[in-house]
Amino acid sequence: MSDRNIYWIRIILLLSVLPVGAVAEPNACCKAVEAVKVEQLSPELEKLLAKVEQRGESLKSFQGKMLYEQNQPLTDTLTVRTGDMYYQADAKTVRFRIHFADYLQVDLEEEKRPKPMKFDEDFSFDGIWVTRRNERTKSIQRRQVAKTARNKEDFRLGRGPFPLPFALKRSDIVKEFEIMLLDPDPTDKTFKDADHLLLKPKPKSSFAEKYVKLELWLSKKDTVPVRMRYEVDNAETTTVTWSKIKIDKKISAKTFELKPGGADWDVEEIPLKQDVEEAPALPNKN
Repeated sequence: MSDRNIYWIRIILLLSVLPVGAVAEPNACCKAVEAVKVEQLSPELEKLLAKVEQRGESLKSFQGKMLYEQNQPLTDTLTVRTGDMYYQADAKTVRFRIHFADYLQVDLEEEKRPKPMKFDEDFSFDGIWVTRRNERTKSIQRRQVAKTARNKEDFRLGRGPFPLPFALKRSDIVKEFEIMLLDPDPTDKTFKDADHLLLKPKPKSSFAEKYVKLELWLSKKDTVPVRMRYEVDNAETTTVTWSKIKIDKKISAKTFELKPGGADWDVEEIPLKQDVEEAPALPNKN
């Protein structure tokens, strides 16, 4: 697989708090164990998880400025991208779009930091198709990932094709993770008014081999994500931060439409195979 395709997969995974993967329904034994675990959670954490689920069910739209940072200690590099994110959901389907305005890769051993490079790139999902638009290469690729429009239930943790941080269920989180509600970091003034959740995959979790830990910062005012971070076993961390957030505001349908900029653009369309029930899980980023 080319570096370019690997990078696209990483961007798609960026849309999720958690990796793609099918999670089987728990049997009676597992349900009993889960019930004990739930009872052991603090009242404060129980209340927060209930609010997270309620917000996910009621959320109609989310949009905001986005900062993406990927720290790779093995190569001493930091990749930084800024842009915007749009999310919209109703009873029938979920739509989202990420726009990246620039690209910057920093060698952490160098004293001088380079300037970001303009790099207009978009990723959009209309419920059935994932579309990638690249201004620099004048190209558009559309890939069908479902036969019918996907709704919020399809984006729950452990379900595909890529779960989002806006459709989290308390039972799903408790089933897969050991959960801690961390105290605010006094040095982190930007998120002093956010609840900070630490999620560590349980030993038998379907996420245990892929992630060391995940962190999620939630606005105390609106219970929506303002930052997320995940770490893999080579100490690589990816952090996504949102600002200037707007909630439940109307978003034009044209926002999610990505079109070529001219007749000289390369357009590729990859339909779903007819003998496939739904799109397979995206391959691991490695």
